[in-house]
Amino acid sequence: MAAASKKKLSTDNFFTEKVRLEKDLMDFEKKILEANDHLTSMENSLAQMHSIAEENHSYYFLKRVKKLQTLYFNLQRKKGYTKDDFDSFYHHLGKIVNEDKIEFLDSALRNRITKVAAKLGEAQIIGQKKKEIDLAGKIRFLAFEVEGVHFLVPKTSYRILKNIPAFKSKLSIKKTIVPLFPGPGFILLDDAKPVLKKNIILIKNSKEKEEGYYFDKLEEDWAISKQSIDLILKKEKSNEKVIGKIRRKGIYYHLLRVD
Repeated sequence: MAAASKKKLSTDNFFTEKVRLEKDLMDFEKKILEANDHLTSMENSLAQMHSIAEENHSYYFLKRVKKLQTLYFNLQRKKGYTKDDFDSFYHHLGKIVNEDKIEFLDSALRNRITKVAAKLGEAQIIGQKKKEIDLAGKIRFLAFEVEGVHFLVPKTSYRILKNIPAFKSKLSIKKTIVPLFPGPGFILLDDAKPVLKKNIILIKNSKEKEEGYYFDKLEEDWAISKQSIDLILKKEKSNEKVIGKIRRKGIYYHLLRVD
């Protein structure tokens, strides 16, 4: 009789555990189904964060989001969770703080600066190429004015001397005689007044010797083709240094010969 009672109790326990298991299974099923929604929501949030960080070129946030995505996929794959798994996730999530929002602005600014710099670089290259094309086949001239008269000389290497007595025929520089233009007689000088002084452009001629040209003001360089010069140049014979004159914007420029 005792054995039969013990057997009945054991049987009852079996079905009690079966009922408990069934209840646990139902609760677990509910949590799993709910967990799927949570996991999907988490994955979507991570994807959105990754997209925003990538669009803003923020490598700072992109690095942190990628770490979170790795932790998420590990968590999803294991399907057996410990407190340490969640602690690691919370730890890295905690590193993303609102105060770091300026990082997005810094990243956007860096990106904008990079784009502007790239465009400026392209513009400079294009501008340089255009300038080279524009100057192709053209002769460059230095334009200057002295006492209201305008002159042009072919542009080569040059240097400038300041405060030189005006309108002398020559100048001695380190025992070398440099011819000057325009020389004596260009304007009437009053002997009673202090010595007039001017600046001089020193230009190297075809023989690598320097020639000096008095000037009051340097003007914008010219670039013009020889063909155009031949068409618009009015030749002169008043001075051996003057080839002729060219009219531009109502002003006559005297083209000088550099020997």
